[in-house]
Amino acid sequence: MKIYEYVIKKPSITSPYGYRIHPISKTKKFHYGLDLVSKAGDKNFYAIDDGYVQKVVTGQDKSTTGYGNYIWVRYPRYDLSLLHAHCSKVFLKKGDKVKKDDKVAYMGATGAATGPHLHLGMTRIGSNTWLNPANYDMLDDSGKYNLTRLLKKGCKGNDVRELQRELIKRGYSVGKCGVDGIFGKDVLSATKKFQKDQHIASDGVVGVNTAHKLGWLYKNK
Repeated sequence: MKIYEYVIKKPSITSPYGYRIHPISKTKKFHYGLDLVSKAGDKNFYAIDDGYVQKVVTGQDKSTTGYGNYIWVRYPRYDLSLLHAHCSKVFLKKGDKVKKDDKVAYMGATGAATGPHLHLGMTRIGSNTWLNPANYDMLDDSGKYNLTRLLKKGCKGNDVRELQRELIKRGYSVGKCGVDGIFGKDVLSATKKFQKDQHIASDGVVGVNTAHKLGWLYKNK
């Protein structure tokens, strides 16, 4: 699946990347992105992975880009920044964290646009060089960690080590012992904090919901 096929559901490309006759100026210009609409009628734009909002311009903020209301989201695992332009509404603000499938913005026709659509732009993180979004695929998640048992206080083993690594990676403290494979009180506390932040039951038990929030499979699903 292409990345743009995840950002917008059942997309149709109305204007590809490359030279075109600009629909407003009627002159030949380079189009640094894809213009997309949804054949499914879903006007939401979705996050492709865990990431964070780099920039938002809306309303009275001054912009000379012609993008209208727009938002940039960075995805470290992909090393990509995605621009969503011409939005009628942006759901996030600068610095917000996003999770895969979160709604980022809503399709509109703000700025230099002849009708509602998404202009999707793409660069590498920290780069000003535009990329063609049609060339980039979603990452293969077939190698996701597969949790085959419930984890709770008192459990030991490799599953707990994997949990400790994942919590540490996400900024949660698991205690001075670190990755020791023991589900003690510090791991319990970190797990509950993670669950609370993910708006799921904060019972300290790692089952299907917590596994999925960690980006894992649970019993092959």
